[in-house]
Amino acid sequence: MTEAINDYRLPVNKKCLLSVSSDPKTHVGDDKFAIDFEVPEGSDVMAAAPGKIIFVKTDSREGGDNEKYEDFKYYNHVVLKHTNGEYTEYGHLHFDNPSLVSLGQKVKRGDIIAHSGNTGYSEKPHVHFSVFKLFKMADDFEKLPPSKKYFINDSDFGFETIKVSLK
Repeated sequence: MTEAINDYRLPVNKKCLLSVSSDPKTHVGDDKFAIDFEVPEGSDVMAAAPGKIIFVKTDSREGGDNEKYEDFKYYNHVVLKHTNGEYTEYGHLHFDNPSLVSLGQKVKRGDIIAHSGNTGYSEKPHVHFSVFKLFKMADDFEKLPPSKKYFINDSDFGFETIKVSLK
């Protein structure tokens, strides 16, 4: 089992937290260590560690528990790259136009990067959080064409979530 190198903090305000789960029925395979933080829709989502914004998609207003929403075009998410080569993903985010963050922006731990939502394939408002490494293309990630918009779970990257303890 691979464990995170960085120290990560909760990506949501503890006072807003309704429940936490890492359900093996919904987080399978390479996504097995992802964590869901149930919070009210519109709650602040914060950077769990300092990093650089390398992916932003907050243009969808749609989501729900319907197979239609398995298409990543409905899934809003932000990805940060950290100096140790780990990445964090924050998913099912609220529609924000313009986005609160932009590509290339450097953020500190605790900076607000988005708002919680219910976009993509999702039963209720929550933040899907994962720490992962890329085993293919890791050095070339930022050079990918803009058309590669929905990269999470893409076999081109060889991604695997890693176990993390949050403080």
